[in-house]
Amino acid sequence: MLTNLPVQFNKEIYLLRLTVTTECILDCRYCFVYKNNQTITYPVAIKAITLFLNSPGNQKLLMLYGGEPLLKFKLVKRIINFAQKRARSVKKSLSISLGTNGILLNQRQLSFFKKAKIGLAISLDGRKDYHDKNRVFGNQKGSFDAVLNKLPLALKNIKQEKLCALFGVLPALADKIYNNLLYLTDLGFSSINIEPICSRRFSWSIKQKECFQKGMVKLRQYIYANIKRGNFIFLNTVNRELKDKRISSRDKECPFFGSLEVHPDGTLAFSPFLINSKDKEKYIIGDIQEGLKNKYRFCKHDPGCAQCRQCWRNYSSNEVQTEATKGVNFNKVLQIRDSCSVDLAREVLKKAKSDPIFKEYVQEAKKRIFE
Repeated sequence: MLTNLPVQFNKEIYLLRLTVTTECILDCRYCFVYKNNQTITYPVAIKAITLFLNSPGNQKLLMLYGGEPLLKFKLVKRIINFAQKRARSVKKSLSISLGTNGILLNQRQLSFFKKAKIGLAISLDGRKDYHDKNRVFGNQKGSFDAVLNKLPLALKNIKQEKLCALFGVLPALADKIYNNLLYLTDLGFSSINIEPICSRRFSWSIKQKECFQKGMVKLRQYIYANIKRGNFIFLNTVNRELKDKRISSRDKECPFFGSLEVHPDGTLAFSPFLINSKDKEKYIIGDIQEGLKNKYRFCKHDPGCAQCRQCWRNYSSNEVQTEATKGVNFNKVLQIRDSCSVDLAREVLKKAKSDPIFKEYVQEAKKRIFE
């Protein structure tokens, strides 16, 4: 049974992911999005953002992605303008980030993003030969050169604190994570979001997990050593931990807080993977038009409540049981990334108590939250 969504909501929503469209100009081999060319309507987007901003809590982060959201730039612009105006009216602090493959970027778009202070996250998987293995056009031609051609324009228009590389790491390239990340910094990125790629097609062996862990430890040491020299490199997961311990406390938070997803058809879920799975109906928690299922409409989060903890475990554990990820133990790979990120954040915070350079790093990191 569905119950209409209330104007005010009883659970805090800090992060809302809005899928603008499932349409894309690329056909990446590891993409989980079901390409049915759906696009969210403006009224649906307004309802989602209104619910989001009317929920408790002052700090809000809106993520726009696809597909390729820049295919619908006019709609994106309307959504951003509405969200920022609404946030001001309800006195909420709103940050907005947009994920893109970067290929369609032009001066008009970048001027708008710059003026609106939008965070821009560009997908780039390292060096050309690695990026082009999977991030391809429909004709299977690699997209690296097309992205690289637009990068100088993005770097010229967008401040460093508002620019991030979305760095996908394939199991077969786990041993290249360190060199590829350094390559991204050489291109001009100082903020990077590491995203391990995992599905039935791209499953992780024990050896690949070990390589990934060694690479993450090496990166952690490299980033820490560079902070001492005033050379700042930021990882999104570290930034989130430095800001509000969101990584280490994730298991205790309500899924509405940081995992709410709105699909173009208005359906709601707690995972972009599950809402794009073949058996998506099992994972839909409601609809932005018709409302939430009663189970989610009337509950109120209590981290000490066994029912709350079990609810999230039951839902999130389904993610590794879907057709796309069954048997690949994806969570273990994410745990490696997150554990290294938490360790680095703790080291930095400890040092920041006595070292002004590390204190400055923490302040800068808190400005660079892209998801």
